[in-house]
Amino acid sequence: MIHSVDFISRMKAEALLDRGDLAVISITEPEAGPAALLCPESAILRLVFHDVDPGHETTSSWTLFNEQHAQQVLKFVRALHGEARQIALVVHCRAGISRSAAIALFVAEETGCEFPRQPFAGLANKHVLSVLQKLSGRVLDRPRALPKRERFSVSVERDFETGQATVTVENARSNEQVTIAGPMLEVTELAAAGIKRVWGIMDPLPSYHVTDWDSLD
Repeated sequence: MIHSVDFISRMKAEALLDRGDLAVISITEPEAGPAALLCPESAILRLVFHDVDPGHETTSSWTLFNEQHAQQVLKFVRALHGEARQIALVVHCRAGISRSAAIALFVAEETGCEFPRQPFAGLANKHVLSVLQKLSGRVLDRPRALPKRERFSVSVERDFETGQATVTVENARSNEQVTIAGPMLEVTELAAAGIKRVWGIMDPLPSYHVTDWDSLD
């Protein structure tokens, strides 16, 4: 079964090593060659289409994601999810932002698998989502796109008698707040941990590098 899904760039996908539990949906453009992936071809679905939406001024010159592509995705995902082994599915496109994010959103909705970076799929290709939604009957909503910049406030209370400190980190955009206590000499580490626990982390660990997400709390 598919236990996790992630979306990444072509460059990162080509740097992946075959772990035995890895499967890939590889998205490239017609003018680009196939990605050089190390996992077996039997664990790869290769799709070829451009990152555009209908209505683009030059739509006729682009290859759009269509129902045939969607059928391939559905068949591939359902076959993987029906296997007994645990599978980490990675979806890549050129930049790892739009097309791959859309298909990863679908995979998570279809299978219920872990999708730790779902909040960062806010730029998913709307046309790809629309075609997949129509074919599968799944409701595929894009998360709110995160801003390019985040601002945090950090406050520290130190108790010199006990040597303990309390660090409070707040995301100024979302008002999400977390408080962490620990040794006074570890204030920097406590602040960093607080930032990682509120929205806006700039570069979260990709799911295929993590075996136990609870350990990151």
